[in-house]
Amino acid sequence: MPFASSAVPDIKTRNIYYMIGGKTIDAIKTDIRKKTPVKHNGKFHVAYTKWDVNWRFWWLESTDACKITRIATTLDVAYTLPKLEHEAAMPAALLERWENYYSALFDHEQGHKDLGLKAATEIEQAIANMEPRTSCSQLERDANELAKSVISKYSRLEKEYDRTTHHGRNTGVILR
Repeated sequence: MPFASSAVPDIKTRNIYYMIGGKTIDAIKTDIRKKTPVKHNGKFHVAYTKWDVNWRFWWLESTDACKITRIATTLDVAYTLPKLEHEAAMPAALLERWENYYSALFDHEQGHKDLGLKAATEIEQAIANMEPRTSCSQLERDANELAKSVISKYSRLEKEYDRTTHHGRNTGVILR
C-alpha cells in the first residue's frame, strides 16, 4: 500500500550576477545587451532561472513485492540576474525606475522557481503513491520514468509561462 508523502522538497538557491551600469535607462539597457550571459536562439535575455529537481527513494523488498518506503527531493535553483553598479551615485528617479523594474523581473523569475517547486512536489507525491511492483528493478525504472515525465511536463509549462507573460513584459518587466 502507498504511503503518504509529507515531506517538503529541500530548496537550494544561488544567485549569479553580472554587473551592469549606466547613467540613463537607455545606457543601462545597452549595457545589459552587451553583458548578459543569457542568450538563447540568437536573442538576449536579461535574466534566467535554471532549476533542477533531484529525487531519491528507498524501498522495501518482500518475497513477492517491492514498495517505496520513503522519497526525498531537492530543488536546485540558480538565478542569473543583472546587478547595478554604483547605485549610490545614481539619481533617485533613475534608481527608483530600476528598482521597480528589478522587482518585477525577480517576481517573474520566482514564477520559474515556483514551477520547479511544483515539479518537485508532484514527483514526491507521485512516487509516494506508486503501487508495489513485483521486482525492485521494475519499481526503480517506473519511479524514475514517472519523475522524468513530471519534469517534461513542467518544462513545457515553463515555456508556456514565458509565452503567456511575454517573458514577463505582460507583468511589468519593462525598463522605461
